[in-house]
Amino acid sequence: MEYPLSATLKPPVLDGTNYAYWKPKMRMYIKSIDERAWRSILTSWEPPRTSADEDNEVTIKRELDWIAGEITTTSFNSKALNTIFATVDISMFKIISTVFQQKMDGTSFKCIVKDLKV
Repeated sequence: MEYPLSATLKPPVLDGTNYAYWKPKMRMYIKSIDERAWRSILTSWEPPRTSADEDNEVTIKRELDWIAGEITTTSFNSKALNTIFATVDISMFKIISTVFQQKMDGTSFKCIVKDLKV
């Protein structure tokens, strides 16, 4: 299948047959949003967590308790996720959203994509 040349102003749609084409285009598109959005994918963003308590238990912080830096980092991850979800067709979205729901414990999109084996 031949793909038209296009600027990174409009990202391609992942349809399940064009991952090799979609992946580098999405990388550049997300980097163009902000380098920190791309970094959230590279570093496998996780939600802010509390410090260990007396039982050595670490939990995910309530969003109301996040500090400014945690909010900023989370915002860039949300931008990256939104971009990815907006650039997949309905069949791919169903697969991704199913895996995403199973990983709502804070796993990053990078880990989700690994599980998809697209």
